[in-house]
Amino acid sequence: ADEVAYKKFARRDFSTYFIVVDDKGVTDADQKKIFKNMALNPFGAKGLIYLKPKITWSVATKVSAFPIIQIVDGNITKESKEMRLLIDSKFIDDHPCQNVIGYIEGKEKPDSFIVISAHYDHLGKIGRAVYFPGANDNASGIAMMLGLAKWYSMPANKPKCSIAFIAFGAEEAGLIGSSHYVMNPVFPLSKIKFLFNVDIMGTGEEGITVVNSTEFKKEFEILDSINIKKQYLVQIKKRGPASNSDHYPFFEKKVRCFFAYTMGAVKFYHDIDDRRETLPLNEFTDLHFLFRDFIDQIQIK
Repeated sequence: ADEVAYKKFARRDFSTYFIVVDDKGVTDADQKKIFKNMALNPFGAKGLIYLKPKITWSVATKVSAFPIIQIVDGNITKESKEMRLLIDSKFIDDHPCQNVIGYIEGKEKPDSFIVISAHYDHLGKIGRAVYFPGANDNASGIAMMLGLAKWYSMPANKPKCSIAFIAFGAEEAGLIGSSHYVMNPVFPLSKIKFLFNVDIMGTGEEGITVVNSTEFKKEFEILDSINIKKQYLVQIKKRGPASNSDHYPFFEKKVRCFFAYTMGAVKFYHDIDDRRETLPLNEFTDLHFLFRDFIDQIQIK
């Protein structure tokens, strides 16, 4: 991971070779940047092989010009001389998807909105046999959103502001559903008092992380004070802005927003083991109460 050595390495002809990338133990920021640049394949290799402790998958809106293979570390050695690939794939450039939206009209301020959002898509399948259930990411978030919708739909719990519930599609392919929505809003974005996006709600024994908590300090103080007073979670961890879920297109349009996700022992993510049987849901009820109390507070601010 020396830059001079890397440039010398990159000048060689690798057009008939796969390059194995092993970044174990690399912590230096400059070295990490070199390894990140390798993903662009500047040396024109036949393909790249990444050694990983855990295999994950993601989807995209374009096809890579060369194969990028993940192999669990230990399953390939320096003695490995040959790789043969048979890839049967089809790129669908107009895959249909949609957002789903509903709302409960506020009894005092119907033109002022709180938005609760979550994405309902996941990764689908690879071939006929490999299926990604997506229980934590993000059936758990959709379940949280629907639970809040059920609560506020009861006549006794009718909110002061209107509350919109938006289930976004195509989050995994690059926040496509939420990006489309902010360009085609059902009601003006300026009418949104606050947006709360929920994703990965399946654990929580180690608390939650709240993205944008460093940006919207007043709202975070409300959320944190509720938690301290009622002892719902062991901690609420602060995090700055990040483009890692559907809150981000709204944030770019100056909408005040949080994105919350749980922390816990279950680490299944973008893999075939993210299924309902692996989710403890041990803080799910406390999370519901915390979010409900927070929504009730910011309605009147």
